[in-house]
Amino acid sequence: MLRNFKRDLREKGAGLLILALLTGCSSIPERELENAFKYQRLKRYDIEIVKPIESEYQDLASKAWKNLEAGGTAEYISILELGDDALLARIHMIRSATRSIDVQTFIWKDDPVSHYVFDELVKAAERGVLVRLLIDGMNSAGSPYQLARMARAHRNLEIALYKPLKDNIEFGRIGFLENLTLKTRDMNRRMHNKLLLVDGRVGIAGGRNYQDKYFDRNPSFLFRDRDVVVAGPAVMDMQDSFELFWQDKYAVFLTQMNDVRLEFEKMTNGGDPLLSPEHKWMFEEVDALADTYALSSVRKTLRIYEADKLQFIYDTPRKFNGSKEVMDFEEWFDFLIMSSEERLVIQTPYLIYSRSARKGFKEIRKDHPEYRIIASSNSLAAADHLSVYAISFKHRKELYKKTGIDIYETKPYPADQHDYVHNLDALVDLAIKNEGITNREDIAEIRRAGPLLCIHAKSFVLDGEIALIGSHNFDPRSSKLNTECGVFIYDEEVALELEKRILTACKPRNAWTVSKGPTTPVISHFSGFIGAISTALPVFDVWPYRYTTNYELNQEAVPLSPRDPDFQKNYTDVGYFPEVPETSRVIQTRLMKGFFGWARPLM
Repeated sequence: MLRNFKRDLREKGAGLLILALLTGCSSIPERELENAFKYQRLKRYDIEIVKPIESEYQDLASKAWKNLEAGGTAEYISILELGDDALLARIHMIRSATRSIDVQTFIWKDDPVSHYVFDELVKAAERGVLVRLLIDGMNSAGSPYQLARMARAHRNLEIALYKPLKDNIEFGRIGFLENLTLKTRDMNRRMHNKLLLVDGRVGIAGGRNYQDKYFDRNPSFLFRDRDVVVAGPAVMDMQDSFELFWQDKYAVFLTQMNDVRLEFEKMTNGGDPLLSPEHKWMFEEVDALADTYALSSVRKTLRIYEADKLQFIYDTPRKFNGSKEVMDFEEWFDFLIMSSEERLVIQTPYLIYSRSARKGFKEIRKDHPEYRIIASSNSLAAADHLSVYAISFKHRKELYKKTGIDIYETKPYPADQHDYVHNLDALVDLAIKNEGITNREDIAEIRRAGPLLCIHAKSFVLDGEIALIGSHNFDPRSSKLNTECGVFIYDEEVALELEKRILTACKPRNAWTVSKGPTTPVISHFSGFIGAISTALPVFDVWPYRYTTNYELNQEAVPLSPRDPDFQKNYTDVGYFPEVPETSRVIQTRLMKGFFGWARPLM
């Protein structure tokens, strides 16, 4: 029986592969301009058409243009730290639009947040604003029916997918096998840029995708992310970046996708709001505040800074072809890093650096022995991608000892979580309700009933003078495979404020400190020797002991640098993977570390 089962499995697997190869001659769909307005979109008459709101950001954009005309460089920004602030700013900007709105994103999830934002885009289209939405085609943005509804929304709203892998949204197991075996290069080279642009005058850039986890709307899991609002001439470069992708041959209109078009043609009406009435309560506060002229007057966290100089740097679609004639984000990043002299403070979800970056860090420390690199990143307990964390963990000795990075791994429930999540108590109450808990005393630590927090922000500060907020993860994938973008801010006040925020995330109440593990004469030397050989192997890295471990600050002890000789007197070793409740998660991490070291360039 077992022999027959194995034989059937082999035959079916071979059949699937042959079928995939036969169908593999179909290429990725390319843009067909005639599809832009081939299908008549229906106009909605069920909403009140309102004028655009007045916005302080729009007025500041005008002020920044006057600064430029007078020979100055000052522009205006707000840092979007809280997810709710980021949503509020987006809705405010959409409502202020008079001519155009352009949205570019890596992920667009079919959930209440995206529904809410989309309905606001439709309202803007209703008052005559030209709206364009560009979504990377790797992740499904919804079912064919849902996407057809979006395509039907309004004639002023155009939606395109960037580099879809097939000409159908849903392609099943055979299609997945075909993509995996025949389109690996296309699967790995994605548009990771994130932008929202209004009238070519005000824009948002950063790390957030469109999903409830990025905007403080998920009771169990949230991303700690960061965006920046820009008002001024730098938005011209942001607009140029968007246009390059929108006009690229791989920006495919939704109605070119076969299954979306079939659903589209079945519809006799359209334009109904996507947001379900049962979810409207989630956005009542944002709805009430979004029309406020100056958001900074109702949210202190949306403070406006006058920045001395801004520069938007981006990869173009030509990066996918290996072209060197591009505005290369990585080259600019490397140039700035090598020009620094004192310190780099960085926050990123994944601590995996390319060979050139590691080499650059070593050269800086050689020229400047006192140079410090401080990195805020995820612990295994907080990480969303186990495989990426595992590869980072495999090479942590190299990062800590050879590259000289002081690593702080964020706790899944940091003490400052109220500062990271708007209206956290409401999310905790919702989580308790979802879990069916009637007595709050049944929870040992009530703060852990709420959302787990995972760092998704991609930022750095150089020498307390230059700040970056963008989409680049500072890893090999962002460097060589995906296209990225970001805003470089040349302003000491902004740089020091951002540095303060990242360093606060590194404090013992919010993160574990990575340092050299306890040593035992002879045994530790032998273990380190075997560990070094094991780490060098792309597979079979099975030595269980690591050079570094995680530490918790002792009560009433003074925080010290992880390299301080007295460090271990003030800290307690809490192991490699503190607060990871599932043994299976630890096992998977060790397996990935042991057998997938070869995948480092793809992470």
